[in-house]
Amino acid sequence: MDEEEKSPNYCFACGKDNPYGLKLEFSYINEEAVAEFTARPEHQGYPGVMHGGLIVTLLDEAMAQWLSFNGVRAVTAEMSIKFKKPVPIGVPLTVKGKMIYKKRKIYEMEGYVFGPEEQILAFAVAKFWQTEGEK
Repeated sequence: MDEEEKSPNYCFACGKDNPYGLKLEFSYINEEAVAEFTARPEHQGYPGVMHGGLIVTLLDEAMAQWLSFNGVRAVTAEMSIKFKKPVPIGVPLTVKGKMIYKKRKIYEMEGYVFGPEEQILAFAVAKFWQTEGEK
């Protein structure tokens, strides 16, 4: 593995140095991790619709970013996803993640992909397992 590939800036979802990545940029607003994203044609599954696996990536990253903003190192232990409506290509989306509950080293999280007018297009509930102490 190249040194470049070991860099956190090479993350597929948020890494600025990954030429194939989504390059998500999150902010921490009202106790939520929030990013804007517009799917491009290369993110397509069915014509005009974002690929489901990439939608899951958006949801997972939003929840992981909340943990990161709060100094928690954790990995996804399990996730349940509900796709409510097709996620369109070329339309600005808002991605959000937040914590719902914490018990010992388990963080229960929620993630959302919103379309225009705050319409929920996809939703996830996940458990993350803390791998290291809080910063």
